[in-house]
Parts: sequence; structure tokens; C-alpha cells
Amino acid sequence: MNAASTSFVSLMSRADGRFVVPVYQRPYSWEEEQCLQLWDDVLSIGRRKEGQHFTGSVVWIQEGVMSAAGVTPTLLIDGQQRMATLTLLLIALAGYARDHTAEDLDFSYDGIISDGLLLKMSGKGDDRYKLILSHGDRPTLCSLIDNLVDPDVPVDDGSSRLVENLATFRDRLEDLSDPSSIWMGIHRLEVVSVSLAQGQDNPQLIFESMNSTGKDLSSADLIRNFVLMGLPMDQQERVYANHWRKIEEALGADSYDTVFDDFIRNYLTVLYAPESLVKRDVYSTFKRHVVANGYDKDDRIVGLLREMETYARYYAAITGGDESDSDLRVAFARIARLDASVVNPLLLSLCHDRDLGAITRDDLLGMLSTLESYLMRRAVCDIRTAGLNKYLPSLIARLDHVREEGGDCRKAFEAYLMAESVNSSSRFPSDAEFRQALGTRDSYHFKKSFYLLSRLENSYHPKDERDFAKGSYTIEHILPQNALAHAEWRQMLGEDCEETFGRCVNNLGNLTLTAYNSELSDGTFAEKKARTEGGYDNEFITISSDLRDASRWDETSIRNRGVRLVERALGVWPAPMVSDEVRARYAVEQPKAGKLRTASFQEVFASGRLKPGDVLTSASSGCPVTATVTDAGAIRLSNGEEFASPSAAAAKAIGLSGKTGSRSRNGWVFWRVGEDGPLLDELRSGLVGRSASSSPDGLV
Repeated sequence: MNAASTSFVSLMSRADGRFVVPVYQRPYSWEEEQCLQLWDDVLSIGRRKEGQHFTGSVVWIQEGVMSAAGVTPTLLIDGQQRMATLTLLLIALAGYARDHTAEDLDFSYDGIISDGLLLKMSGKGDDRYKLILSHGDRPTLCSLIDNLVDPDVPVDDGSSRLVENLATFRDRLEDLSDPSSIWMGIHRLEVVSVSLAQGQDNPQLIFESMNSTGKDLSSADLIRNFVLMGLPMDQQERVYANHWRKIEEALGADSYDTVFDDFIRNYLTVLYAPESLVKRDVYSTFKRHVVANGYDKDDRIVGLLREMETYARYYAAITGGDESDSDLRVAFARIARLDASVVNPLLLSLCHDRDLGAITRDDLLGMLSTLESYLMRRAVCDIRTAGLNKYLPSLIARLDHVREEGGDCRKAFEAYLMAESVNSSSRFPSDAEFRQALGTRDSYHFKKSFYLLSRLENSYHPKDERDFAKGSYTIEHILPQNALAHAEWRQMLGEDCEETFGRCVNNLGNLTLTAYNSELSDGTFAEKKARTEGGYDNEFITISSDLRDASRWDETSIRNRGVRLVERALGVWPAPMVSDEVRARYAVEQPKAGKLRTASFQEVFASGRLKPGDVLTSASSGCPVTATVTDAGAIRLSNGEEFASPSAAAAKAIGLSGKTGSRSRNGWVFWRVGEDGPLLDELRSGLVGRSASSSPDGLV
């Protein structure tokens, strides 16, 4: 590594070089605030009579050989944002000089172009440009330079930040009395040019040390760099285009930067359950996962990226409405409306179980319905979600254990939720607790009040649900919030009208939905009923139908309607019915970190008890299937699919064989080595000190 101070102009104007931003770098991200800070710095130093201004470091490494045009590509490891922004400023200066030839300027259009700061006129293709960006930024910056040379060339507006920041600089130059000061300021900018030696310096370690505070780069940036930076240039492009880009697209190319950090934390939470994972540990945990599982060797990183792409699709289905199954899409949306993102790792795990065949589509729908009930009941009962950060990863680990042992994941899921004690912060509120809380609480100021009412309403017509959130509907107080200012309402409430009002105004029984809140306003009950538009006598909202036959609206009416709605809510958000037998089967003590963990198939493989090429056969004469152990320690079925889990491989193999019924099987006792060799469970038992299990369920 060699570090030396040099001017920005000298660095950019090297005749034999061009800077290339590799695909693992984040896109151009500076906004107007950062651009104006750079502008102020350049202007300030340019107006001085002497002196230089240090503007950070530029880290680069030579990559490849010199092209026919005499240009050698240089990978820009750090400094992209400043280099790109200064390039925009040079474009703005060149354009200003071309359009203001009558002014006495210290710079000219021809001078900027001929100095080679923006492009090499004799170059072809990418060799023409002194700075090549990555992602969607590349065509935009190239087109801005080409448009400067030939105004007939259209500007690619794919990167709006580049276009907008250039416009900002152009506007500032037009308003500036001494544009030459900007040109002088650019010439006085100093950088530390850090050149890395190919094959000697580790760009990733240097990159991390320069961003060790974690403030400059997100987990998305660091992980993308870690995955791609160690690969040769040609492999970087291929792996990015074929695999990493698919993850970005699954998460949404426009919002990828904002959602990736949450996605990767949820993904790692699934992998490392029952451990809980905090945001600051995401990057270090990912690196540990890559190294510990050998993904950094022999092109195995592609396998990890494929798995991440699968989970990214799950995440998009869960949080972004990208689920193709309409019933599942509705179920995911309902859970998302409850603002409990803490459950997302559990949802990812359930989606994976469905794809493995451990649960059916109907199982998943049932489990999502139960989860919605769990979250809604807890919200109504004001039970804090803080404890779920540890409880839900433990639940994921329990369900993983059930799946691996061939148990019923749906029944286990319901049993575990209902097994929490009445005093536990992770409990599933009982009917009695839910009924009491919903019947007596202030439902108007409840954060989920609108969802509560709209969900109750849609429960009456499930095949024709309305999206009330997209309309003009609001929550309506039947007894108005300003009722005590009107004699008619005071008389209806009775002698202790103030106390009665306080008990009733925000009670569930006094709330409904309407698109005519301002019209109904503080009217009397008779006026509200009789209105042609939005009046209760003409309202189609089912939860308001009992108002048509009411002649008065007092405490008794409100409480009676409240009781009816609470009973309806118990049906909309029911507690699962778990038999004593199921409770007993899945009655386990609270897991601690690592408590449920048993040896994985990869660990059995790494121990030498299994070798690449070993043939696995079914231990059941009723399902004669085979599989092969791969070089990477996976199970490959006859159709070419590979699995890390024996149970997942067994479930798929059973499906391929045409067997019907439940495909949830304990793969450790389903597979044996060779025709008469030991069961996988017997191989595993030596590692974890456990005895072999019974024969495969339902396969004899």
C-alpha cells in the first residue's frame, strides 16, 4: 500500500488511467445537502489568495491490463461520492464556459475537455470516460458528459440524484459573481491517494477500517462489498448480475437501500435462532456465517446468495405485498397492519417451512391467522412487545426442532403460543382477558382502533372485503365528543351526564366508521339517523346496522352494542383450540440459547462420518428413494435439488415418489447410509450424546 498527497486535478487527469467504481459499491447517494457543503468548501478555498484544502482520501487498486487505447482501469475502493460530485461540478463549469464566452474567465470549455479531467477524446467505449460509475448511475453520468460534448445526445435520467445535483451546481454558477473562484478551488483540492498492491493488500480489510464507525455505510453496503470485493473483476460482474442483483430486485430496486438492513437482520435471526440479534452485530454475524460454513471457498458464495434470494422473496411477500397467493397476501397484509415487525423472522421461517413441505398452504394460513390473533389480543391488552425480541427467536428454534424430528409444526406452533403462563410477557391473552380489556378500554385512542373497526366490519362480508384505509373513512363517535355542549345529548345521558359521558364516549360500543364525519359532526342522534347521505338509517356499514332500530343512544345502548362487538372480536381473533394431548406432547421448558440445538447435517459431514459421494437410501420399504451426499455437504435428490436438512430432503423425496398425506418426516431416521448402513440419527448421536429415534412416522 502506498499513500501520498496529491491534487484532485492531477489524480483525474492521468493520461493512462480511468477510475471504475466496482459493482459491489453502493450507488451514488449524495443529496443536495452534501453537494452544497462541497460547494462551500471549494468556493471558500478558491477565494483565498493561497493554500490548499484536504478533501479526504481516495483508495484505489490497479485492475487488469492496459487497453489498446493506452488506458488502464483502476478500481475505486473508496471516494466514489466525492469523485462523482466533483465530476458533476466540472461538467457544470465546462457548460458555463461554453455558454458565457464573453466573460473573462480563468477556465474554458476547451481547456477542461483537453485537460482530460472528464474524458479522453481518442478513447472508445468505457475507455472514453475518466470515471465510470456502477449500477444505474453509469449510463446517466456518461450521458451527461456526452451531452456536454454534443447537446443532441439525450441525457439518461435513470439516476435522478446525478441529474438534480448537476442542476444545482449549474444554478449556483449562474448566480455566482466570480465563477473562476470555483475553478481555482478545484485546483487547490488535495486528496490522499492510497494505492493498493494487487495480491498484497486486502481491499476489504482496508475498506472496513476506514468505515469502522458504521456511520457511513449500511449493512447492505458492507455485506455487498464483503461478498463481491474478494472476487476477480470478471466474477464480480457475473455474480452481481446473476445473483446479488436478484436480491436487490426482490427487495425492490428503488427501496433496496432502506429495507436490506432489516431483511438481513431478519434472515440471520432465522439462521441463528434462538439467539436474538441486534442491529450493530449484523455485519459481524454475516461474516462469521460465511467463514464458519465455508461460503468463502470454492465458489460456494453463490449457494449462499441463492438462499438469500429465496428469503428476499419471502420478505417481499411479507412486507411488500408481492405474494401471488391472494389469501396469503391478505393474511400477510393484516399482520403488517399491526406494526409488529418483530414477527418478520418468524414469518420468514414459516414461508421456508411451507416451501420445504413441512407445512401445507392451509397450515400456513391457519398459523398466520393465529399469529394475527396473538398480536391483536396483546395490543388490545396493552402487553408490550419488547419481550418478543427474545421469545420469537426461541419459538423459531423450537419449530425447527419439531420439523427436524418430523413433528406437526402447526400443532406445535399453537401449543407453544398457548403454553406461556398468564403472567408471562409473551403470553397469548385468554378470552376473559381479551373480553375485559376490549370492553372497558379507551378504544378511540387505541393505535389499532381503525384496523379494529374495519376488520370487524369486513368479518361480516369476507368475500367482499373493503379497503377502508384507501377511502375517506374515519372513526365516528356516535355520541359526539362535544355532546355535553348540547342539551339534547345531556338529557339523553341522564342525571349524571358528565360521568356517563366519560365512561361511554370512547368505548368500543360508541365507535363506528363513516365517510361523512364532518357532516354528522355534533348533530343529535335523530339528526344523525335521518341524514340522506351518511345517516345511520341509510348506512350500509354492518357494524352500524343496529343504530337503525335505536330510538335513543344512552349508556345502556352503548354498552349493549359494545358487548356485541366484543363477542364478534372474539370470533375474529380467536385463541387456538389445543388438546391436552397436544399440550403434553409439546410441553417443553423455556429454551435457552443453544438449548434446542442438535448437530446439523453439515457438522456430521465435517466430522468425517459422511463422505462426498455417499449414497443415502430410505429406511422405509414403503418409499424406496435414494440421494447422494455432495462435495459441499448437502443432500442431492434424483431431480438435482440439494438440501442442507435431512428432513427437508425427506419431505421432497416423498413428494417426488408420489406418496400422499403429510410430508413432514424426521429425516434423521428416514435416511440411512447405503443399503444396510447406519441411520443418519445414529451418526448424529455420537456428536450430541443422544440416542437414536424411532422409525419414520407413517412409513413402514
